Order: sequence, then C-alpha cells, then structure tokens
Amino acid sequence: MKRFTHGVAVGGRYVLDSLIASGGMGDVWRAQDTVLGRVVAVKIMRPDTSAEPVFAQRFHEEAQLTAGLSHHNIATLFDYGELDQLAYIVMELVEGHSLAVELRERGALDVARVRSIVGQMALGLNAAHEAGVVHRDIKPANVLLTDDGAVKLTDFGIARAAGSMGLTRTGEVLGTPHYLSPEQALGRPATSASDLYALGVVAHELLTGKRPFDRDTPVATALAHVTEPMPTLPSTVPEDVVEVISRCLAKDPSARPASAREVASDLGMSWVEIRLPRAGDGPHPQLSPQLDRPGGHQPGMPSGPTPDGAPSGPITAGTVAARRSLPPEARLLDVMVRPGSRILEVGCRAGRVGGAMSMLGHYVVGTDVDPGGIAAAETAYPDARWFVIEPERLLLEDLGESVPFDVIAWINSSILDVAAVERSEVFRRLAMCCAPRGRIVVEFRSDAGYSYQAFRDDFLAAGLIPDVGFSGWDLRPYAVDALSTVVLLSRR
Repeated sequence: MKRFTHGVAVGGRYVLDSLIASGGMGDVWRAQDTVLGRVVAVKIMRPDTSAEPVFAQRFHEEAQLTAGLSHHNIATLFDYGELDQLAYIVMELVEGHSLAVELRERGALDVARVRSIVGQMALGLNAAHEAGVVHRDIKPANVLLTDDGAVKLTDFGIARAAGSMGLTRTGEVLGTPHYLSPEQALGRPATSASDLYALGVVAHELLTGKRPFDRDTPVATALAHVTEPMPTLPSTVPEDVVEVISRCLAKDPSARPASAREVASDLGMSWVEIRLPRAGDGPHPQLSPQLDRPGGHQPGMPSGPTPDGAPSGPITAGTVAARRSLPPEARLLDVMVRPGSRILEVGCRAGRVGGAMSMLGHYVVGTDVDPGGIAAAETAYPDARWFVIEPERLLLEDLGESVPFDVIAWINSSILDVAAVERSEVFRRLAMCCAPRGRIVVEFRSDAGYSYQAFRDDFLAAGLIPDVGFSGWDLRPYAVDALSTVVLLSRR
C-alpha cells in the first residue's frame, strides 16, 4: 500500500497534490505549503529504500549541500525533514519541463539557444563550485527549463562537498555513463572540472541531437570518454562555441576551463542576468546586457528583449551619453530592465535615482517617509509619481497600482529605522509589489546591531533569495568586509 497519496500532509504543512516525477532515490510531488501559502515541490525518499542507510545519508547530504546554494539558476531548497523514518526535501517548484524532454521533442537546438542554456547552466555551476559543491551528475534530466525562460540545475542527490570523503567506496563510480568524465570513469574523485566535462557533453548533445560517446553498454560508453576524441560538431557551429566545448571535453582535467564562470563568459553570458530565447524567437545578437560597458549597453547593439521576445532597436549616441551620466545606482537598474519598465524606488529621498530613470522613459513610482524629500522630488521630476509611505505599510493599492513592478530599489535602505519585528514584513511587502520574474535591489550597510546574517534571515523569511551581490554600486565583487553590499533578490 502506498504510504504517500494525494491529500497527505507531510511534516504537518506540505499537502501533497500530484506526483511529478520519480528518481533513483525518491519521488517528487507537487504540494501546497499551508503555512506560507505557496506551491512547492516535495521530494520524498522511497519507502523501499528505508533499509538502505547510505541512501538516507545521501538524501540528507543533498539537503545540507543544496541549502547553502542561492542562485537564480539553481532550484532553491526550502526545508528538510523526516517522517516515519523517511527523509523529505522541500524545494522550489519549477513550472516547465526538463532539458531531456526538450531534446526528445525537438532534437538538435539552434546555436543561440544552446549558448543561453549552457551559459545559464555554467552560471549555476559556478555558484555551486564557489560554495565548495561538486554536482557530479550533470545531465539533461537534471536541468529544468521554466515556462518563462530560466534554466535551473536540480537534483544534487549525489553531489559532494569538495574535499569531502563522501559516501562512495574506493573505485565506486556515481553518475550517468553518458556524461561521465574520464577521471570518474577511471574511478578517481570527481572535481569541479568533472562537472565542466559533463557540461561539455550536454552542449555537444544539444547541438547534434545525440550523445557524443554513446556505445552499446555502460562500460563501453565509459571507456569511450577515456580513449576516444570528441566527435566533430556541425560546420554551422561558430568557432568560439566549438572552442569552448572542446576545452570542456579535454581528457586532462587541468586542460579544461579554469572555472564555470569562464565558460559562461566565453559563451557571451552576463553573470548578473540572462534570458533564454523562447522557441520561435528570432536571432539574439546580444543575449544580455554587459555591465562592463559604460551605461550598461554596447552602442549599436540591442538594449534588450522587448516583451514579445524580439530584440529592440539600436541605441542612439545621445542615449548612450545620457546613460553614461546616470548615477551608478540608476545605471545598474537601467541595465537590468527593458525600455519603459515599471520601477519602484523605496526610500527615494529627493528622487535623484528614480528621477533619472523616469527621464530615460521608465515608469517610476517613488516613496519615502520624509514629506520634504517627496515635495522636492515632485518639483524636480514631475514625470514620476511620488508618495509619502512607510516601507512597512507599503501596498500596491495605496500607490494606485494594480500591476507589480519589474524592479524595486531600496537604496541607502533605512532598514535599521524599522523595528526588528517588522523587518521581515517589509520584505514581504516588497515581494508582494514585485513581478514574479522581477528583481528587488537592496543596499545593506553593515551595522553592529544588524548583521548580514540577520538581514538574510529577514528576506528569506519573506520568500526572497539572493541572486548576486556586489560590494558597492561600482559593481565590485562581493566581499564579506564591504561597508556597503548591494544584493539582487528574487521571488521564489
């Protein structure tokens, strides 16, 4: 008799709805989180594996490893628990389908789409590797494509912390033979370079529609990875893409790219944000804005995709000059959005940043607790809308709005002026005002009475996760000792 069926409440709060998928260690259910009122995915260890301690331990390790990963291209873990001696994991529910389904239904994909898919996979892998986690089972079945275009890595079921002894016996090989690196096939430990090899195999398969080292038996397939050269790619594949895949598929791990971030960069990806072209989209000459160019855009190239998926027109020299004169805060916001986007600035003061965004043609609403600052903003920037509202009282209807915002910015955040018990409520209200695929940009300034960990706990409690962080508005890499940290949050 099945122990888990529709309507069963796992952990007292996750009510099972329907079975989504079954894997080697567990079943994945669509479920309703009755506490936070959101739909989630619940992965439950199969009852017939309860007598296998190593399976249970791997299940627990998956939760521990994934809990430390927060990235837009990794499915987010929410909770872990045990029920009737069976472990379960609660994760973000990704609405969409797996890359394996995409391959089965469409066959070989066009180069632009492969650049985007593999680039996003590389960004997610880089986040895992920087956190010391090696996935060890990169394959199309463990890559999810959301309905609105994002790529998500999932199933860290045999992942392992770098340097950990792990649960495998000497010479034991884990992973799928078709995507196994030569060193893994020889029984050696998997490293981040092994993940890059598997990434190269996936990229090759996406471009050709078939696995590059597929043989009659698993053993023969594993040996092919060790001894046979990379099969030739179609002549239509650009040289730079061939070069990236060739380096990923090097037999010697030291000859592969130095990092997954390098792979993403070589494929033309921005490490801040990337949009996956949908089926039927035209050519995408620029897949994402580049933050290392003045104003965030390259003259003569599209500024970003329009709502229907087609690239927008070229930027004029006057527009480029205007963007170069933007405050650094506004420059980051502008590079994140399409022309004419909806932007909410909380704690706007006299409206310097929001006003600059409105002058670029964005729809801007600004709020602050200081009536004097709002009055100054109304005078200086009449094209935007300005309101005196406390952040802990923020609601769309109080702003006269019914459509959520593409970007919400809380610059010089006055979060320390908010009572500690209301801080997570502020983030919850920001999330309610943010579009499902929007971003919330918050500046956090370290303070003896409010640590980054407490700040993180507050926004996580509101269902937000950090996608990327910078040390200041000049977009230097994140550093733990930075006086000002700019964090890009997204809803989950």
